[in-house]
Amino acid sequence: MLPKSCIMSEDKKTLRRRFLAERAAQNAADKQRADGEITRRVLESEAYRRAACIFAYVSTTQEIDTHALLRAALAAGKTVCVPLCGAAGEMTARQIPSLDALRPGAYGIDEPDAAAPEISPERIDLVLVPALACDRAGYRLGYGGGYYDRFLCRTSAVRMALCAEDRLAESLPHTALDQKCHWIITERQVLRTDEEQ
Repeated sequence: MLPKSCIMSEDKKTLRRRFLAERAAQNAADKQRADGEITRRVLESEAYRRAACIFAYVSTTQEIDTHALLRAALAAGKTVCVPLCGAAGEMTARQIPSLDALRPGAYGIDEPDAAAPEISPERIDLVLVPALACDRAGYRLGYGGGYYDRFLCRTSAVRMALCAEDRLAESLPHTALDQKCHWIITERQVLRTDEEQ
């Protein structure tokens, strides 16, 4: 874990470059093992078991892998929705019947078709949020587009960030617009940041 002193002295842009470089340098076998552990911890969590409707990011090759989580949720009969990114940094939740419904979209991320049913943020029970890095208070460092922060303020769903243990910091810089996550799942621990959840 990174020491607090070296994190707070850097701005988000600098930190983003640094964490992206660290993530790109990760050993493929180590990443696969970590992804498997994170998947197991999510599937065993009470928040996942209770959720009837799940909104989850569709991972790229370098992100914490969500494909096994999406398949498990679909197989369990849960309502599964994934992001469809639109103009001006807006994102909607669209229901998918299977991963076969996804096609390459913006930023090289697989997305549902624009005709896929839109799910209201109020219907969602659990959001699986991507994180380049997280801190112990529940703040995350994303990619700078603000898509998730704008979406999360519209839902009361449990927010669960998936993050590699090596990119879990004591504290990260954040603003009033940054939305906190209630849980952080790494390959080594399940961290609760909000006792109400």
